[in-house]
This record gives sequence, structure tokens and C-alpha cells, in this order.
Amino acid sequence: MNSIKALMTIAAALLLTACELETSNNGDLDGYWHMESVDTIQTGGRLDLSQQKRFWAVQLDLLQLYDQTTASKSFNLHFNHSGGTLTVSDPYENSKDDEDPAVTDATQLSPFGINALEQTFNVEQLTGSKMVLATDELRISFTKL
Repeated sequence: MNSIKALMTIAAALLLTACELETSNNGDLDGYWHMESVDTIQTGGRLDLSQQKRFWAVQLDLLQLYDQTTASKSFNLHFNHSGGTLTVSDPYENSKDDEDPAVTDATQLSPFGINALEQTFNVEQLTGSKMVLATDELRISFTKL
């Protein structure tokens, strides 16, 4: 009986050391964000998206954009969050084919408030339930689901 316990202990130790858990240091940024509105700063216009199903999903170092309302394309981007800014870059279209093609036309990302292939946002608010990002042109408000 002691040899079985010893073997089980060794097996458990090997499994724990063989598995590498990836953890995120993104804090409140991690999660599933619903786009609620986009404000145009120069004109004061506001686009209400609260009834749309447009999302940003953040995990580890990837940002996924998708719109469940229109079943449009979805995209993956890398991001860097530091010092009160969020920079998104390297967009790729999610494809059902073998390869995910790089996005070369930033207008594909504009429904998500991203107007350049590399875009930096000022993080005006970030809590466990609310996020507000801004550029010189736009302010985007999100709620976390």
C-alpha cells in the first residue's frame, strides 16, 4: 500500500512539474467587453451600440474582436497595456481556412473603433466592470460581461 501511495505521489509531482500554466498580468483588462457606445470627440456625436452584440475579448496577450449581430468577420490583435495606454497591433482575420490572413486595410477594424493597423488608446477608465478608451478622434465605452 505504501508503494502505491509513493507512486501516486511521484506521478502527481511529475504532472505538476510538466504542466506550465500561462497566467495573465492584465488585471481588470482581461475579460469579455461589450461595446456600449462610440463618441466622436470633434463633433460631439454619439453612436449607441448598447443593443448591438459587438465585443472585445482580452486574454493573455491577445485581443479578439467580433460582432455577433451581423455575423461579420472576427479579428485577433496583439496588445500592450502599460502606463495608462493600450496599444493594439498586428491584426489578423480569423479564418476558417488553414491560415489567418493579415489585415492590410484598417477600415475592416473601424466598426470596433480601431482606425489604424497600430492604434494607441488612452485608458480613461478601467475597473472590473467598465472601460473607457480614447484617441484624439473617438471615445469608446465598454461594460464587462
